[in-house]
Amino acid sequence: MGLGVSKTQPIPCPLRKLFFYLNYVDLFQLMDLIKHNNPKFVCFCILALSISFVFVQGISNSHFNFSVEASQGDSQNGIETSNPDTSKDSENSGQGTGDLPGGSNLGETDGSGSSGTGGSSGDTNQTSQTQSQMTNQNGSQTTNQNLDQTTNQNASQTTNQNVDQTTNQNVNQTTNQNVNVQNKQKLELIISEEEGEAPISIEEQTRIESDDKIIITEHRGITGPECKAGNVLEGASNAEDLRVLAECQDAIGTVMHTKKMDDGDYKFFLDVEEQFKFLVNDKNNEKTDGFLVVEIVPPHQDGMYLPKDGDRVHVWGAWVTDKPKGWHEIHPTWKVVNE
Repeated sequence: MGLGVSKTQPIPCPLRKLFFYLNYVDLFQLMDLIKHNNPKFVCFCILALSISFVFVQGISNSHFNFSVEASQGDSQNGIETSNPDTSKDSENSGQGTGDLPGGSNLGETDGSGSSGTGGSSGDTNQTSQTQSQMTNQNGSQTTNQNLDQTTNQNASQTTNQNVDQTTNQNVNQTTNQNVNVQNKQKLELIISEEEGEAPISIEEQTRIESDDKIIITEHRGITGPECKAGNVLEGASNAEDLRVLAECQDAIGTVMHTKKMDDGDYKFFLDVEEQFKFLVNDKNNEKTDGFLVVEIVPPHQDGMYLPKDGDRVHVWGAWVTDKPKGWHEIHPTWKVVNE
């Protein structure tokens, strides 16, 4: 401990010499003195030296106590050269540590300090565990919230997609139904009014007849057991209006519209497949939406399959031109197979 020795008064020189002599006197020299002198004189010297030693020791203790008191006084008055803020910082540090949960002041003994440190460590671990649990809980809650939001978003998107798909399907179905109804109404109008319709001009009939002459050279009719011998127009109510292109011709396609006509014919439009597109002409494209007109006369209806809308059928009959209308037909038809 710094006692401020530099501030004390020095011990007087004679006393220091006497103190040195009393501390370092040679025992052998003392024995030699006893041998060569009067014992009384020697005892007197020893007594004098003892008194002197006690006197010097007392002065030294007094001087030492005075120096300590002077050093403590200087330290209290602020004369001491050490930094006074250090002790304050230490005290503040000790107080700050003592304020912590389970903590202790730095000024306490080693036993209490060790105990305090253990308590502080335990409390710190408990605090860390509590914070970790809170963090995990918060993280879990945030994750659950994010998962819920993502699930809700995905569910909402899926629901919206399903709704959109359902809506689109319903719209498409409704549109298709509307289109089908419109087409059906249109085909019904075409197939019904054509009987009372005025014939095309003579010029158009002449042009179509010229085109037919070219067609029959490019596409000849078929032969086989499905074909009919004799008058192929037998049973047709308007045989005089029909020009025969081939006495026997087949066609494959989808039935688009059917109707029983006033003259008893079973009539329908046939959407022919690609290899039979040559059977229709520009008047079919103009007036019947490109469909081939097929008619089954009453004498051939007995025991024959009468197709319905949407059927895919294979038909055989006479390939003709309806001269007043200008379009091509299979009329009369004598065989129909539903495929």
